[in-house]
Amino acid sequence: MTRRLRLALASAGIAVALVLLMVTAIRAASSYYYTLAQFRALGPAAAGRVVKVNGDVGAGVQWNYATQELSFEVVPAAGAGTADPTPLQVVYHGTEPDTFASGISVVVSGELLPSGTFAAQQVLVKCPSHYEAATPV
Repeated sequence: MTRRLRLALASAGIAVALVLLMVTAIRAASSYYYTLAQFRALGPAAAGRVVKVNGDVGAGVQWNYATQELSFEVVPAAGAGTADPTPLQVVYHGTEPDTFASGISVVVSGELLPSGTFAAQQVLVKCPSHYEAATPV
């Protein structure tokens, strides 16, 4: 095998590896979230998969400082117009997010346990009030 042929084959292999890495990275970064109704529509297919679910925090937020456990419900987002009012029970272990309270919009990332509880690995609090235009004086 000539030196040029080996160099061409090595270059082609590196190019293929780079393309595969880019495709994998783009797929992972472009994951969107499900609304609560869309997540419920997945049914048993949702079990064991890491997914992101969007909704509002329902009433009854419980924070256990000693165990660093946050328990709450995700309900359909305001204005979602969904016929499925069944809340999603969520358990999160970690630091309580700032500005976390009932009624705020969240995106939870994690997986559905066989018990029906959603084990969140990440809780993203959406704060639209911080981005609203100020009222003129």
